[in-house]
Amino acid sequence: MSWFEDLPEVLTRSDFASMVGRKPSSVELMASRGLVADPTHRNRGKCVWEEESAVGWFGSLHEHAVVVPANDLAEEELATYSAYLCPLSSSHVGLARPRLLVMYRPGGQGLVFNVDAVETIHQQVPGTRDTTATTRNIIRDGETLEASRKPWTVFYLGQAGTVGKITPTIQQGRYLPVGHVREALTSGHLVVPTLDEAFPARL
Repeated sequence: MSWFEDLPEVLTRSDFASMVGRKPSSVELMASRGLVADPTHRNRGKCVWEEESAVGWFGSLHEHAVVVPANDLAEEELATYSAYLCPLSSSHVGLARPRLLVMYRPGGQGLVFNVDAVETIHQQVPGTRDTTATTRNIIRDGETLEASRKPWTVFYLGQAGTVGKITPTIQQGRYLPVGHVREALTSGHLVVPTLDEAFPARL
């Protein structure tokens, strides 16, 4: 056996970006904000990850929250499946593994949910548990997620409370600190910070 066969498999930022369906610069910036795994090495100034730790990050929930806009379809799927569906092609929260999810409703109110589990389908990265038959059989646009062959992230939810007011208006998914949401459950008002305010780049 050669000595290098004992070395861990590594991912360059291009490898990691290809795996998760993002641009290399986007993956590196997410890592700098703590929104994907921290790089384990640097090579010529660019991030490198040990594959096991990079992929393993997606198997757990992390100390952040997401806020997403509600619409009729999202609320119908919530009622039917107790889940929020996000295509991986969405560059906003498709890679998130949050503790809490907030659904912004027209008018500024919000429903707050504990994230019980995250499942993925037709992706190279895992959820926090194996993909179940329930997820494979969710119907979207007249076909099951299994049949669609499209990559989806499915957040399974349990309601935690409500927030009377959310500002500013949310038109796309946003990350925010989990503490902001917990405080808003008491105060009744959630002010969503910018991403730079919520998760400053560290690298």
